[in-house]
Amino acid sequence: MKPTQTKIKIPNRVRKHVNPLADLQVHSFDGFNNNNPVLVDIGAYRGEFIYALLEKYPDHNGIVCEIRKAYAHYLTELFADRKNSVRVFDGNGSKNLKNLLYPMIQKGILIERIFYNFPDPWLKDKHKKRRVITEKFIIDTKTWIDPRTEFVVQTDQLPLFEDTVELLTQQNIAYERFYDSYEGIKTRWEELKTERNEEIYRIKFRFTK
Repeated sequence: MKPTQTKIKIPNRVRKHVNPLADLQVHSFDGFNNNNPVLVDIGAYRGEFIYALLEKYPDHNGIVCEIRKAYAHYLTELFADRKNSVRVFDGNGSKNLKNLLYPMIQKGILIERIFYNFPDPWLKDKHKKRRVITEKFIIDTKTWIDPRTEFVVQTDQLPLFEDTVELLTQQNIAYERFYDSYEGIKTRWEELKTERNEEIYRIKFRFTK
């Protein structure tokens, strides 16, 4: 069953841009009641992508983050009856990433993949510090993340893509560009963009030590 086929009411359109630096909420999470690998979606919006991915991997757990509280509530209801163990958190997912994942890493749980699908680009120079992937994020995260964890970024914004590649290059992080929808799964936003023949820019990388 796809999310759009559920009887859960999708929230009315909320303000698109939310300043992540203004969200000071701190989450903590000790982990699931099993040792299954974990898939993480930061900024899941309506959850189409992670919902479909977890259907393909029923032996995986899911961490789902969405800064807009109305959508976080919707996602909580959406995943309530899933066979996978899924936890939804509102607030700034990137800021809380270590709190949510490191306790599991310490227990030997594999955080297999972390997805950033079509994050807000914050194109003005004064707003770039609000992006999900910054120099500080890279420097901090590579000190604790499992080097096997794969990060996946998909965006329709060329400036954001180019800036992300430049950041990774400056920090000596190897990346791989790919061109097709990740495992054939498209978000609603990607479907709209591809219908207009607009290009999607995609990379994946690991913070190897």
